Amino acid sequence: MRAHNEIAEANESQEEVFSKDAVNKAPQIEEILNRAYEIHRVRGGLFGYDLEDWLQAQREFVEGNHADHFQVQATAPAESLPENQEKGR
Repeated sequence: MRAHNEIAEANESQEEVFSKDAVNKAPQIEEILNRAYEIHRVRGGLFGYDLEDWLQAQREFVEGNHADHFQVQATAPAESLPENQEKGR
């Protein structure tokens, strides 16, 4: 029978070390997983479409993030600004 210390050392050596990148991606993966489950439920809970549901959720996540980063803000034309704002330029 193995001693307690030997078992403890074996367990410690088997611990997984996650990189910082993997830890940072965990919330993204969870969000995609939740969305894929929503898509699965809307589909009626049919089995066999798990990959399609995951890929759709992943596409939505990527498209949603890109839309946030590249939003164009409307600006007022220079002629519509009051005179005191134009002089400050």
